[in-house]
Amino acid sequence: MTSPLAITPAPAVGCAAARLHARRLSSQAATCSYAVPQHRKRVRDSTSRRAAETEVIEEPETGEVEEGLSEDLLKLLGPRTVPTPVLSPEEVLDSLYNRIHDNATEHYHAFYSSELQGITTDPALMLVHMDDHLVHRGHAVFDTAVIVDGFLYQLWEHLQRFEASAEAAGLLLPCSIDQIHRIICETSAAGRQVNAHVKYWLGAGRGSFGLSGAECIRPTFYCQVYTTPLPDLDRERYMRVRTSAVPIKPSFFATLKSTNYLPNVLAVMDAQADGRDQGIFVDEDGMVAEGPNMNIGIITHDNEIVIPPFDNSLPGITIMTLMELIPEVLGTDDLLSVDRVVQRHFSVEEAKAAREVFLAGSSLPILPVVVWDDVNIGEGVPGRGVLSLKALLFNHMNPANNKGQHVEVPYGWLTGAE
Repeated sequence: MTSPLAITPAPAVGCAAARLHARRLSSQAATCSYAVPQHRKRVRDSTSRRAAETEVIEEPETGEVEEGLSEDLLKLLGPRTVPTPVLSPEEVLDSLYNRIHDNATEHYHAFYSSELQGITTDPALMLVHMDDHLVHRGHAVFDTAVIVDGFLYQLWEHLQRFEASAEAAGLLLPCSIDQIHRIICETSAAGRQVNAHVKYWLGAGRGSFGLSGAECIRPTFYCQVYTTPLPDLDRERYMRVRTSAVPIKPSFFATLKSTNYLPNVLAVMDAQADGRDQGIFVDEDGMVAEGPNMNIGIITHDNEIVIPPFDNSLPGITIMTLMELIPEVLGTDDLLSVDRVVQRHFSVEEAKAAREVFLAGSSLPILPVVVWDDVNIGEGVPGRGVLSLKALLFNHMNPANNKGQHVEVPYGWLTGAE
């Protein structure tokens, strides 16, 4: 008889992702060090601090026998360990500065925390407390924006979705939505970047390690300004995707922009382990839903742009904007060989047989898919239709064409820059 405590083996989904993660750690020569970091005096100068590297005690070379102990005795003692230090406040700060990584110093520009009640531009201090339910329970929602040539693009549209997500997740705003808008604008200004990404989170708050948000003292709000290489319209970029084996989220959670992104992470990493870029979620009926953090669409041989309904996917701001813009250019030189745009379900087989396939999201914003599983889409190169859609959206993102979708970042008075 099977024991009631018998553990059911975990599904294979994610195993490939774990192997990929392990390979990447190995390639970075990441090992478990037995050395205790040597804390050094904290440097306040930003240039010196950003150049700081962790100092560690040098380890004995492999095979070197510790003085006074035989190899047999060392085997009996087992793995060598060292005491875990209890750090003073000064040592904690030293460790924070010594552990800054290059990506943070180069790309993390400003951070707002409602717990700090202000903004910091020091990457070492961009922190969230462990007892925030955002961290240990995932009881939080988030949204994004992009800064394009000094303007926040579609911030109000994203904030409307942010409010809707908060209500669905049972979260209260710590202040008015107008105040949150101002915080995002001023954090963007403090980052001093004219082209950047912005993410902001609303958490249930700090106060306990339990489940219920009722245990929290107050909701928390965080905003991060960071940079990554932006898509270049003149450079061909494309995606190779695979049908993901990761189960799709239930409709309620798929249409809510929460921080529960484990399925999304696994879909990406499983695809990368298979030599692809992204995984595509498919529902129980074999109908295509969305990518891990982007919507998907196809252009059929009948000159139809097809977008899946938003019953099993997040209603993305970028794809909805595209659906509004397309009818304005149908039949013009800006979008040839497309007669209409519709929303309906389509299968993986129909997508693979389509003339073109594309992904849409605020960080892309449009990328063609050239390979799905082992099948070339069209001729296996970016098609004219998707490149036209990309140009259409870039034109809408351009602040010179502002029709209310842009908010100017208030750099001057906050940063002292003119």
